[in-house]
Amino acid sequence: MKLLDPMHPFFRPLWRRILTALLPAAWGAVELYNGSVGWGIAFIAAGAYAAYELLIMYDRTMAKAAAEEAARRARLETDKGDDE
Repeated sequence: MKLLDPMHPFFRPLWRRILTALLPAAWGAVELYNGSVGWGIAFIAAGAYAAYELLIMYDRTMAKAAAEEAARRARLETDKGDDE
């Protein structure tokens, strides 16, 4: 189970992916400014993880999912042809 699912339809628009990464990092900066180092690091880490999954690895994840779907469809077509 992944903590953040980049394949969910909610994350299709780029602006939502950017906000999902930016808002926790911004809140982490607020926490650091207020002297809460632990919370600041936690929120900045959450923002960094979201940025990695939703911005850096997004295209690779979507390409992998498309390839798996194409392979599944090819298997179904092959199995359907064997039944006839």
